[in-house]
Amino acid sequence: MAKAEIKDLNPSLHVVEEGKLDKETLDRIDALLVKHEWNGKYRGLYTLKELKVIRQHLLDLADWLEDNKPRFLQEADVQFTHHSRFNEKTALCISYIDHVDLDEGETAIEALRDFYNEYLADLYTHLHILPHFPSPIIHEELKGPASRADGGFEAMNYKMDTKYGDPAELANIKADFMFDFVLNHLSAKGDFFEKFIENEEGYETFFVTIPDDKIDDVDLTPIFRPREHYPIFPFTNSKGETKNVWCTFSETQADINIKDPRVFCIVMEALIKDFIGQGASWIRLDALGYLVKMLGIEDKECLTDCFGIEETHNVLKVMRSYLSAIAPAVTLVPEINATKAVIETYYGHNHDEGHLVYEFPSAPLSLFTMYAEDATAILKWSEERTHKPDTIGLAFTNSHDGIGVLPMGDVADMANGTSALDYIIHQIERRGGGVNYKAKVVDGHNVRVPYEACITWMQAIMTPPERAALVGNRMTEAEIDLVVDRFIASQSFIYSAPHCVPADYMGVITSLLNDEDLYEFAGHRRNKNRGLVNKHNFKKALDNPETNYEFLRNKVFYRKKQLILARQSHPAFSPYALCQVDMIKIKGSKDDQKPVYSVLRQSPHCEKKVLCLTNTTPHEQIVHIPLSVVGSETMTDILASEKEDGIVYQVREDGFICVVLDPYQVCWLES
Repeated sequence: MAKAEIKDLNPSLHVVEEGKLDKETLDRIDALLVKHEWNGKYRGLYTLKELKVIRQHLLDLADWLEDNKPRFLQEADVQFTHHSRFNEKTALCISYIDHVDLDEGETAIEALRDFYNEYLADLYTHLHILPHFPSPIIHEELKGPASRADGGFEAMNYKMDTKYGDPAELANIKADFMFDFVLNHLSAKGDFFEKFIENEEGYETFFVTIPDDKIDDVDLTPIFRPREHYPIFPFTNSKGETKNVWCTFSETQADINIKDPRVFCIVMEALIKDFIGQGASWIRLDALGYLVKMLGIEDKECLTDCFGIEETHNVLKVMRSYLSAIAPAVTLVPEINATKAVIETYYGHNHDEGHLVYEFPSAPLSLFTMYAEDATAILKWSEERTHKPDTIGLAFTNSHDGIGVLPMGDVADMANGTSALDYIIHQIERRGGGVNYKAKVVDGHNVRVPYEACITWMQAIMTPPERAALVGNRMTEAEIDLVVDRFIASQSFIYSAPHCVPADYMGVITSLLNDEDLYEFAGHRRNKNRGLVNKHNFKKALDNPETNYEFLRNKVFYRKKQLILARQSHPAFSPYALCQVDMIKIKGSKDDQKPVYSVLRQSPHCEKKVLCLTNTTPHEQIVHIPLSVVGSETMTDILASEKEDGIVYQVREDGFICVVLDPYQVCWLES
């Protein structure tokens, strides 16, 4: 079968023959992408001539995938629906491919395989491998993601870098995979950019450019900018010709021009061949919201904020429609670092966009709850999630970038008038975290807005005196236990939140502290959270702990494992479970405070109920649970240790079950 030439846009050369794709799907794709005039302005992406070539290319890729099915598609015999894609066992581990420190002669894939299979395979169904493409090396002296430009997110192309080992070896990791599609930009040092800057035929408009005579016309006022820098940078080729390139994230990360149909075809080919074809059943769409740029400088072009505009959503709808036809087992996971209202739009009005969308509020709200010793804000978020049971979110407490804080703008001010955002930033900074800012234009001036906090979760959850005592090996067993209890409490929200799939960054499950040496050496705040896992040190902590830190890591790992395994064993933790929040009474609590987080979960088939309680304070809390809530006269804590043999609580004469929660205790009561 001949492949459609991407750079040939003469439709007369291509005969569209419908194969695996039906006419309805192809027509929907055309309707979503077609360029049209609206109120005197152009919207949409491609002309009818361009769409004919795109259609043929999609047909060719569908045939290729049929002939080159990865293992997960060969084994997929389930008809995926809204209520069958995920279950109570579904959980994600997030890791760089070279996150585990290497022994001599060992490849990165081998190290990750051995570590994951030994410690994590029974806890997570999916492994998210962060960008594993070729990326410029900016620090030869360093190992791991800190050595690469933007920790590997400055991809030079979409092929796995074989320096990490044999790609076929990935099949020996006991997990399904999510790969990271860096969709908005590529490295200015890669082959694609080289062809573009040198005006190689077919690549002249591969990246977003601003003509010299239009630069003064660019209005940055409405543009959503996640960084502080001016986004237009000049690049000069070997002939002395200059192009002004739009770079959203840094001057070495050039934004691709998805409005060029050749670029769209290359993107879709990478999706099919380099991601799904290489075994990724989940696809993370990195920085998707910035994909389409409409700056109002072309003839009749609309001026937009260039973030999450209609055309961007339509590209996601096309991916969803296309994969539903040729690879329905694939899960699309848009990554949108924004407020709740914006994030929700990426599910689509008719559930036709992301299958699973990053719940960015989960991370800062989990931390804010522990700092404030008040679950009001996270209960509000949880309650709002109960109203949309078909929008399954990916909940997490930390990522490779740290903790996104934009969602804190939705949280009410503290009682003393301090904004919730200012409060959490202050608490993070005093614990050694760094803050990155984005920019927006107000009255013609750049205004700095906190965007993300760079800190490991373990460091964020400890007080400065506790960390000093830990590093100095001066903590008592009781003090270690208190930190462990607080840590587990902070993790419990993502594992019990309504309609969510939980995800853990490798640094969270292994209790890493800030890597200040990486930060000092490279000067990038994100490197605080990108330290490597030394597998020998981790093994010692689990097998034979001696220091305070080793005991801390030991207790955190086994307590977290207990939490995850308990979740796996109960259908009430299905992401589709019916949920209600905050139906308990707390003895002595004020009306405007919620010291205990509570979610009642009922399995989709109503066999079981589990009431999830988390004490967010360092004080004992007495919880009164109405019999009408649980419908059972006895409840058993499924998180009780083996020696406790399951604590059973019974209804009293007044119709309430009384539970006394220790400081930071997590209690999951089955009825």
